[in-house]
Amino acid sequence: MSLYRTILLVDDDVEDQEIFMDAVSEVAPTVHCLCANDGDAALTLLTGNTLARPDILFIDLNMPRMNGKQVLQELKKRRDINNIPVIMYSTFFGEQDIEEITAEGAAHHMIKPTRFADLCSALSYILTTPW
Repeated sequence: MSLYRTILLVDDDVEDQEIFMDAVSEVAPTVHCLCANDGDAALTLLTGNTLARPDILFIDLNMPRMNGKQVLQELKKRRDINNIPVIMYSTFFGEQDIEEITAEGAAHHMIKPTRFADLCSALSYILTTPW
């Protein structure tokens, strides 16, 4: 059972969004998953309607215009949304990436699994953990 009701995934890859949403439906069918294609769209969504505010965020590290680190920095500056747990989500994290996102306030980081079953397993863990 998930601790979270609503997820926001910020990822510029539409195929990755679809796979992620399928995995969320598989492991936590009652969780609503929203997607934003870039950091600007995510910040607009998060600072707009407070009723649609997610319980947890997954942010892709590598995106055009505003990368995941920049989105994380902006989120943490805003008092009304800086307490939402952030899971950084990417195909690769270097040691420096992990140090920087941890220092900026990310709750966790997750490598994008290549297998659907591994994604489901990782999401099951993350969605049942109180960050």
